[in-house]
Amino acid sequence: MRHYPSSLHLLVVILSFITSIGCGLFYKGVPKPGEFCYVLSKPPECLFVNFEVKKLIWENVEYSLEEKLRMDYFFHKNEDLFELTVATVNRVEIKNLSRSGFNQFYMRKKEKFTDIPKGSSNDETKH
Repeated sequence: MRHYPSSLHLLVVILSFITSIGCGLFYKGVPKPGEFCYVLSKPPECLFVNFEVKKLIWENVEYSLEEKLRMDYFFHKNEDLFELTVATVNRVEIKNLSRSGFNQFYMRKKEKFTDIPKGSSNDETKH
């Protein structure tokens, strides 16, 4: 004798799937622009990232981000290749791929404290 799932069981599975979509399981957007700070330095070192236009402002210089994967980006700073990875919507990691030893996590700054900085016209990603 074959056992088929009941209508109630099927309904629960469908509702669970729909709920998971709303909870971000299949979220394909990018985090909203914001300021992220490395809090282990005094004063905290901050940078601004706009993921939609793929721009990073770090130490008052604007960098163009090259998308590697959906949440991984590359940029050049002083001839070094860096990788910016979005760990969560509130946390990014920057690694220097040219030299070992630089790996820092930056936490999103609360919106009420955030100012949108203006980068200089010296985009260092242009070689």
